[in-house]
Amino acid sequence: MDIYYHCFFVQAGGINEVDFFAGTIDNWIFLFAPYRYIIYFGVIFLISALHLLVGRRAFCHCVCWMAPFMIIGTKVSDLLKLPRLRLKLNKESCISCKQCSKKCPMSLDVKIMVETANMENCECILCGECIDICPKKSISYIFKNNSLY
Repeated sequence: MDIYYHCFFVQAGGINEVDFFAGTIDNWIFLFAPYRYIIYFGVIFLISALHLLVGRRAFCHCVCWMAPFMIIGTKVSDLLKLPRLRLKLNKESCISCKQCSKKCPMSLDVKIMVETANMENCECILCGECIDICPKKSISYIFKNNSLY
């Protein structure tokens, strides 16, 4: 059912404007509780300031509540030697085009990971963008435990 709504979103032309007051004026939130101005704009300011100070994906890197669970899950699977999805590297075929680093939605320097032959990074969400963009297919998925592959 989500796909059905997404089709209409795309057909409508995507996002044309951002309305920070959407859903607030109609519900009289600001008229009866003016202190919510401070909370609302405080959150907007903090997210914006964090983005300006840290850069791309600042909220994900600094505030995301899911990151500790991802890291703990990775460490536990490695400790118990359970197989999990990983990135596999063929370093010889890499042509150092840096497309993988540009495409990474988590702002990881994938090129450095390739140069050091260490594809493990606790912030990697295994989205596969680096795999898709690589012209030489130097990076791929593998399902293994933490033993050498």
